[in-house]
Amino acid sequence: MCGRFCLFSSSKALSKDLGMLIDEPITPSHNISPGTNILTIRYDLDLKKRCYGLYLWGLNTPQNSHINARIETVDTAPRFRDAWIDRRCLIPANGFYEWYKDGLTKQPYYIFPKNLSPLYFGALYYPISDDQFQIVLITTQSTSCIRSIHDRMPLLISKDKHEDWLKGKVNKEDVYQNQETYELQAHTVSKRINSIINNDASLINEIDPINDGQLRLF
Repeated sequence: MCGRFCLFSSSKALSKDLGMLIDEPITPSHNISPGTNILTIRYDLDLKKRCYGLYLWGLNTPQNSHINARIETVDTAPRFRDAWIDRRCLIPANGFYEWYKDGLTKQPYYIFPKNLSPLYFGALYYPISDDQFQIVLITTQSTSCIRSIHDRMPLLISKDKHEDWLKGKVNKEDVYQNQETYELQAHTVSKRINSIINNDASLINEIDPINDGQLRLF
């Protein structure tokens, strides 16, 4: 699953990378969690162009809530299949966190692209009003470079596929094949990331788990 990520690129940098204007300042966040509003890029059918907004991460229903959908079943699961057809979106990020489990403890890792360029997660959006939406991130099997840490990761959409992705023209086979093209790297980080009250730039710093004494802060 994907339960935490970070975004600290400026609106100017993202505007340049996306080729669209993001004219509101973005507050850097190094510990973005479900239940918060996240920057979202979608295609507006009425305006015939890409637009952005800050929308709630998490689909809440009377039965349960969803923060992730699996790419393997997203086109067949009743909760997700309609959105897969015509309500796809992109979530910008600089990196994400996953936890390695050894049976006794869970060690957090920060995972990010080697070239430090922004990532774009594939996601679905669900309207709750004319201008408010709830977001579900799509996950896939981890690529070979991080599989030893965790078996799942966010679905990554390359920039050359953004337009077709947003218009529902990219199929599952295309995105499957595209995942291994990303050069990702990872390092251990402090367990301070476990608490959503912590949100500062030091969370992505590499830390030797042996020297991580931050558990005493909880």
